[in-house]
Amino acid sequence: MRAKILLPIILVIVSFSAKAQVGLMIGPGLNYGFGSGQLFKTLNLGVEIPRDENASIIIRAYASLKNSKRDSTYASAYDLMTSPSVKTVNMKNGVTQFGIQGGTRRYFIGSNFDYGFGLYGGTIFDLSFYKLSSKLMDEIDESVYMVERTNTGSVFLLSFGLQGGMKKQFAFGTLFTDLSLSYAIVAAGSAKLSGNAGDQVSALNFGFTIGYRKDLFF
Repeated sequence: MRAKILLPIILVIVSFSAKAQVGLMIGPGLNYGFGSGQLFKTLNLGVEIPRDENASIIIRAYASLKNSKRDSTYASAYDLMTSPSVKTVNMKNGVTQFGIQGGTRRYFIGSNFDYGFGLYGGTIFDLSFYKLSSKLMDEIDESVYMVERTNTGSVFLLSFGLQGGMKKQFAFGTLFTDLSLSYAIVAAGSAKLSGNAGDQVSALNFGFTIGYRKDLFF
């Protein structure tokens, strides 16, 4: 939700600040978290602004579909005289990913930003936000039992890494695909975070995006 709010603001600011040319980008992507095994299906929207013929700056926002996984946990009775005092209950854990990514691209093989086929590489930073939710699948009297290890709350990551890809320009616009690898140097959880977020959030993330870019001139 935050990405949906911030994106129009970013696009407006960048569009008005661009003196000559800006490329609007849209496309689907995949983000994979090493260790967590989470594969997020994302939609990416953003801009690419050329600094010169061979270098550009990108800013894009992304949001994923929710990943859901069935799991089990324990429910402990408040009163030890309750029978049973501990029992297993089924639950569904969910996680959704939002983020803003920025960085630089340098076109080093083939053509430059504007024409033909080219390969590019550069650095990126990633501000990502994970929303964790947990839902009980079994009916349980929560006035009698306390459910253990529910994954709820949110996690924020600040990551840096590398990206690379290729593009091909056509009369109708530019098609591109890129790969990225980033590692979180800052991680923080919300005050309401509970449970173990390690199986849903990873510090090392791999991204893949395919997309379409339309250049606008001012």
